Amino acid sequence: MCAWVESFLSARTATLRGGGHVSQPFEITSGTPQGSPLSPILSAMYTANLLEMTKQWSMRDLTMYVDNGAIYATSATIKGAADLVVEGYTKVLDWLFRNGLTADPDKCELMTFTHNRADPRKVGQPILGIKYDDPVHGRQHIKHAKEPIQYLGIYIDQKLNWDHHTTIMANRGRSTIRGINILGNSI
Repeated sequence: MCAWVESFLSARTATLRGGGHVSQPFEITSGTPQGSPLSPILSAMYTANLLEMTKQWSMRDLTMYVDNGAIYATSATIKGAADLVVEGYTKVLDWLFRNGLTADPDKCELMTFTHNRADPRKVGQPILGIKYDDPVHGRQHIKHAKEPIQYLGIYIDQKLNWDHHTTIMANRGRSTIRGINILGNSI
């Protein structure tokens, strides 16, 4: 199996096509072929040990879908939850680094949730962001998301209100229906 995976990931070439022009083939030196059904399977196999490592975590969890991940943490205070996330994320970054991978700091987002009636004197004030050390990119800062964040196609806002998500999905549905009507009327 290892030899088969190695053959899948080595000696690969690609071409670029733009308009009527096709480039000369060039070698692909890293990554898995985009769109290949084998790529998510290999990703899951490769990162299985990372998920196994997180089973020891307390009050936080890492979820992954192929190469997308999220760390969830719970605490009595907002700062406590943020500290748990930073600690967990630092461990994830270390694991990625030791295994030849890295996370894209530009794709990292932070969102905190509190009960609507939570007393700010007890849970703390909302935080503006968190800082962490990335073994590849150095000192980084993740700002608190001001807009709803998107994770696996779902839009989540700070109050866990689904209005933004349902509006986007309804608009997508309406545009698809209009597209069908336009096509139907043009035939």
